[in-house]
Amino acid sequence: MNRIRSSVPVPAHGRDLVRYAAAYIHPAVERVWIEDEAWWVESAELLPQTLVDEGFELLCRRFGSVELPPLVPRFTLAPPAGLTAPAAEIDPARFQPSGPPGLFILRTPYSDLMRFFDWITLWRFARAFGARDELYPNVIPIEQLALTQHLRAFPEHLHFVSHLSEDLRVLESFAARARATTGPVQPEAGELAPVALMHNPSTCYHCYAARRGAQLPDNEAVTAVTRCHRYESANHSDPGRLMEFTLREIIFIGSADYVRETRETCMKMIEDWATAWSLYGELLPANDPFFTDDYEAKAVHQHRLAMKYEYRAVLPGTGRTLAVLSSNLHAATFGKAFDIRVGGMRANTGCLGFGLERLAIAVVMQHGLDPARWPEGLRRDYALWQAADALRPSGQP
Repeated sequence: MNRIRSSVPVPAHGRDLVRYAAAYIHPAVERVWIEDEAWWVESAELLPQTLVDEGFELLCRRFGSVELPPLVPRFTLAPPAGLTAPAAEIDPARFQPSGPPGLFILRTPYSDLMRFFDWITLWRFARAFGARDELYPNVIPIEQLALTQHLRAFPEHLHFVSHLSEDLRVLESFAARARATTGPVQPEAGELAPVALMHNPSTCYHCYAARRGAQLPDNEAVTAVTRCHRYESANHSDPGRLMEFTLREIIFIGSADYVRETRETCMKMIEDWATAWSLYGELLPANDPFFTDDYEAKAVHQHRLAMKYEYRAVLPGTGRTLAVLSSNLHAATFGKAFDIRVGGMRANTGCLGFGLERLAIAVVMQHGLDPARWPEGLRRDYALWQAADALRPSGQP
C-alpha cells in the first residue's frame, strides 16, 4: 500500500467535503485522511505527486472557500455518559459484505429490522399525512433523471444501465469470449447499446416523473420504497455508505404553504420518535455535497432557506454519527422541471426519507440486537410489528 502526503494546505472550512471528494482523484485511492494538518492518501498504486496535489487544489478551491454559519441543532438527544456499542453486534456473517465495497447481504435479525423499520415509517409517519402508496422501478430513464439536475450535481454517484447491442455479430462475439474463459468478460468498444436507463439514486424522482405535465386538483402526499444506487468510491468503507440501499420516502406535492407546514409537522414527529426510542443524535441543518463548480451558490442557498435537515444518530465508541433520515424542501424546482401544477399554480415539493439499513446500523450500535434490552418505546413498537409479521411463526416472541 502506498501513502502520499499532499503539500496543499488544509482549509479551515469544508474539510469533510474535500476528504469525501478526494476519493475520486484516482481509481487507486483507497483512503483519505488528515494528519498533522496535512492531507494524506493511501492508494493501491503509487500515484504521481502532481496528480494528488492538483486534485486537492481543485477540491479545496471548490469546497474550502465556503464558510457557512455554525450548525444549530433543531433537536438534540444526548446519549448517557459512557454509552458504548454492544460487543460484536455488527456481525459480518449477518450484515455480510457482498462483492465490491458498499454491497451487503442482510440476514436475520437485520432483515427483520429492515421490515420493521419500513413498517414503522408507514405507521408513525406516512399514515399521519394520508399518504398514498406507490410502487416504482429501481431504474429510471436517463431523460427523466436529467430533468432533476442530478446528472450535473452528483455525477460521481451515477450508475449506468445498458445491454449488448441488438446485433447478432456482437452477441456471437461476446458469447464466444465468454465460452473461452471461466472469468468475467468485458464488453468491447462499440458493443454496448446507448444508455437509456440509470439506477435510480433517489426514490422520489419517479414520483415527480409520473406527474409530468399534470394539473393536480389539490395537495397530496405519496409514499414509496425503492432500492437506490449511489457510487461513492473509497467512501464505501465508511459506516453506512452503501452502494445499494433501501430508501422509504414520504413525498409532498402542493402549495408552498402545504409543503412547509408538512416539514414543520415532520420535525416535531422526528423529535417525538427519537425520544420514544432513545435514538441518540441530533436533528441538524445539512448541505448536499454538490460536485459542481457552483457549489458555493448552491450550498449557501440551501443553508439560508433551511432546505435540508438530517437526523444524525450517534455511533457509540466510534466518535462518529450517521445520517439515518433527511427532510428536504425543493421549492418549485421539480414542479418547474416536470411541469406539475396544483390548483393552477406551480407545485412545490418536499420529502422525508429514511435510510433503512442506516437505521439498522444505528439502532444495533446503540441498543444491541436483544429486544428485551431495548428502550421501552422501541420495544413497544417492535412488539406491535411482530404481531402482524407474516414471517414470524405463531407464538414466537
